[in-house]
Amino acid sequence: MRINSGGGDVFAAVAIYTRLKEHKADIAVKIDGWCASAATIIAMAGDTIEISAGGVFMVHNPLACLIGYYNAEELGKVVKELGTVKQSIVNCYMTVTDKQEDEIKKLMSDETWFTAQEAVEAGFCTGVMFTDVEMEVEDTETVIVNSVSISLESFNTVPRKLLGCKTAGSNTGNGTGSSIKNKEVKETMTLEEFKKKYPSVADAFKNEILAGQGSAAGQEGGTADHTEAVNAERARIKGIDDCTLPGFEDLANKAKYENPVPAAEFAMQVIAEQRKQGSEFLNGRSQDINGSGVQDIPPVSNQGGSGDSEDPFGDLIDQMYPGIK
Repeated sequence: MRINSGGGDVFAAVAIYTRLKEHKADIAVKIDGWCASAATIIAMAGDTIEISAGGVFMVHNPLACLIGYYNAEELGKVVKELGTVKQSIVNCYMTVTDKQEDEIKKLMSDETWFTAQEAVEAGFCTGVMFTDVEMEVEDTETVIVNSVSISLESFNTVPRKLLGCKTAGSNTGNGTGSSIKNKEVKETMTLEEFKKKYPSVADAFKNEILAGQGSAAGQEGGTADHTEAVNAERARIKGIDDCTLPGFEDLANKAKYENPVPAAEFAMQVIAEQRKQGSEFLNGRSQDINGSGVQDIPPVSNQGGSGDSEDPFGDLIDQMYPGIK
């Protein structure tokens, strides 16, 4: 039986394993490329389990796909079912390897990847073949082994050495007879595109950042709860919004995101900016007055309509109303 599979349905794999185990023939399993996840259950049915020198063997915990809304009791049942499924897989492994049950469970929880020799040393395989394996890294999510495309999206960790690469971007083989063609993939995307394509990675980064903030805030009492860190940040931003006056929006954005400061410090920045703007206004007005030349005009009295100066308006009134005087 030749295996080159990234896995699949656990129950289907157990059914295949059972049919092979009850067969009277000697079962010779040969892992040509990959044997991962549920495919490893089928491999355990072999009387001999050989793996190519360039092969890969991976064990991990069973997964459940949930779509919909569930309460705590329902989710608890799913957890219990996964525990039962995991135990059934462990039982299959223990028919081949000499490892203890707890050790196997830990290997599964860690999602452990084995090279061919490591799989033999761990007892999951009985020997290493020397068949040439063509392996091509198509992109960051897909690997082609012996013309079979295998998706990496469902795996948490894929060590580069298991792809036959000494270093990332290397086009050389691993010295075991494998022929490797490794294509480096470069990708540029915005933050929103990254969060949409890799939501789990984005969440991991966010949790790590929040954990760091919590640790800095409570070194004596240990790492603060993530929720407290989030609430504190929201309160800080709301405080800045409450202090923001019309015309100071750019200053507020810098205080919230570019150079984060507490709301109280931002309020002092607003006062300082207002004082600066007031000083600039007074200085500008003084310069306008000095530049206008108004101060160079000497003051002249209108003499109050008295004295020897001519008074044409008064003479005209005297002519129109001579009897008023």
